[in-house]
Parts: sequence; structure tokens; C-alpha cells
Amino acid sequence: MEQKIKFIVIGLVGFSIVCLFLFIQAAGQQQRLTREINDLKTENSSLLNKANKLESELKAAQGKIDSLKAERDRGVEELNEIQKKYELASRARDELIQRLKQKSQVQAAAPAPQPVQPQVVPAAQGGDAYWGKLLKEKSELEMKLASLQVDLKNAQIDNESLRRQKSLLEIDVNRLNSEKKDILRQLDYNQKLMDSMAGDVVREKNDKAAIQDTVKNLRSENNTLIKQLKSLIGRKAVLDRKVQALQDEKMKAQKRLNETETILKDKLSRIDNLKNQLDTTIKGDSVSGSDGGSKASVELPAIVVRSTSSADKGTSAQAYDFPGKILAVNLESSFVVIDLGSSSGVRVGDTFGVYRGDNLIGSVSVIQTRAGISACDIKKMSTSFKIGDHLQQLDS
Repeated sequence: MEQKIKFIVIGLVGFSIVCLFLFIQAAGQQQRLTREINDLKTENSSLLNKANKLESELKAAQGKIDSLKAERDRGVEELNEIQKKYELASRARDELIQRLKQKSQVQAAAPAPQPVQPQVVPAAQGGDAYWGKLLKEKSELEMKLASLQVDLKNAQIDNESLRRQKSLLEIDVNRLNSEKKDILRQLDYNQKLMDSMAGDVVREKNDKAAIQDTVKNLRSENNTLIKQLKSLIGRKAVLDRKVQALQDEKMKAQKRLNETETILKDKLSRIDNLKNQLDTTIKGDSVSGSDGGSKASVELPAIVVRSTSSADKGTSAQAYDFPGKILAVNLESSFVVIDLGSSSGVRVGDTFGVYRGDNLIGSVSVIQTRAGISACDIKKMSTSFKIGDHLQQLDS
């Protein structure tokens, strides 16, 4: 029983250690998942900041592109206006050249002026001033045309540079869009990963709660088993005291049995002595009768006859009829001790009927023998056995 209790306690301790190990492992895994979730949240926030920054840069680049487009449109409009002015100046130059040619032809066809007439001189002077003015306007127009051509070339160069900047900005915008898509994909992946990790954390919490419930149940069961163990220990102590008391009673019964055997041996020896003396007396009488009939008196030892009650007579009769009796009874453990042992021929497995008076009240079976006593299991019992109930061996 003690070994079984030890095994139960050792098993409970081992199971408690395993549950504690699983609990510590679950707590460590939960902490690791919490750290990973915090890292992912930090990375997610950094990626969100980066995405916002890229989006702001993209907006700034888009605004810059729009401004460059507006400048390009303005440059194109200015270029168109310069082109129109250039075309107008070219037409004006062609008209002037045509007029100069016509004027030169008219002057060549006209007769030579007479120096005598005073009206020719003012006409000639007015014609030089006119042609000087025309030449001056022509030179100014040529200068304007040259400046317009320079402005046109500069506008074309600016337009080309704006186109290159536009292509570069478009490349940057495409790169930013691709980076934005990558960041959004990364954010989506991180969100899914966070959701899965949140599910793992919830499962871990549920497992932790289940483990805690199991630990509580085990603790309650452990407390119950400890109470049962204490009860068993108390019962064991009671049984030990009862066994000790039975051993003491057994020793007392053995002592009384030994005393009874000594008394019986003493009485038997006295009876044998009396028998021998009686035989000697009888032989002496027969011898004296054969010699002459003389009688010799022989003194016999005094025989003390004690008056016995009817109960003593019944007991002696029962002792004659029944070879043994019960010395001790333990109904809780279902066994008795009888005054018959191996010296009386009793063996393990023998069966005895238990009598109270002439009534059979049960039977016992021998399970252990000593020299003068035996221990027996109670097989049948119609009435509770008592010390002094008589025994009669039954046929097996």
C-alpha cells in the first residue's frame, strides 16, 4: 500500500513538472510572438512613413511635372508667337525688298533731273531721307529677326531640356509608383502576417488557459489524493495498532496455551503415575491371592474430587466433542485465531466448523499455522463469532 501511494505521489509530481514545463514553454513562445508582433508593427509604421514620404515626393514631382508642362506650354506659345513675328518680319522684309526694287526701277526709268529747276533738289533730298529711313527700319527688322531667331533657338533648347526633365520625372514617377506598389504589397503581407500571428497568440492564450485549468484540476486532484493519503495513513496507523493489539493478544493466548499445555502434561503425568500404581496394586493382589489368600493393604495417594457445576460438565463434554476453540476474533479483517496448530496436525487449507453449543454458526479456513495456534479466514458466518466458540474439522 505504501509503495502504491509512493508511486501515485511520484506520478503526480512528474505530471506537475511536465505541466509546468509546458506552461513555461507556452509563456516563452507567447513572449516571442509578442516581440515579433511589436517588431512587425514597428516595421509596418516605418513602411507607412516611407510610403507617405514617397507619396508626398510623388505629389511634389507631379506638381513639378505640371509646372514644367505649364512652362513648356508657355514656351511653345511664345515660340509660336515668335514664329509668327518672324514670319511677319520676313513678309515685311520681302515687301520692302520688293518696294526697293520697284523704286529702283522707277528711278532708272525716270529722266535725269535738271539742276536748274529748284524743285528737284527738295525731291532728291526727300528721297534720300526716305530711303535712309527704310534702310534703318530694315536693319532694325533684321536685328529683331536675329534676336527672334536667337530667342527661338533658346526656346527650342529650353523646350528640349523641359522634355528631358519631363522624361526623367516620368521615370522617377514610374519608379516611385513601383516602389509604392512594393510597399503596399509589403504592407499587405505584413498585415496578413500580423493577422496570422494574432491568431497564433489567441490560440496560445487559449492553450495557456486550458493548461491553467488542467493545472487547477491537477492541484485539486492532488489535494484530494493528499487527503486520501492522510486518511489511508491514519487508517494504516489504526490497523497497525490493531495488529499490534492482536499480536499482544496472540502472545497472551500463546502464553495461556503454553500454561494450559503444561498443566495438561502435569495432569497426564499424574494420571500415568496413578495408572502405574493401580496396575502394581492389581498385580500385587493377584500374587497374594495365589500364595495363600492373604490380603495386603496398599495405600493409594489421595485423590481429590472437586465438585463441578453443570456448566463445567458441559464444557468438559464439549471439549471432548470439539478439539479446539476460538482464541481471538477480528471481524473487520475477517479472520480468527484458534488454539490448534501444526503440533495438532493442522495444515494450511483445513476447514473447521464453528459451533456455539450444538449449533453450527459458520466455518473458517486455515491460512497460517504455528506450533500451538493458527490463523483462519472467515468463510461463512450466520452469527458473529466470539472468543470461546468451539471448532470441529470438516471434511474437505
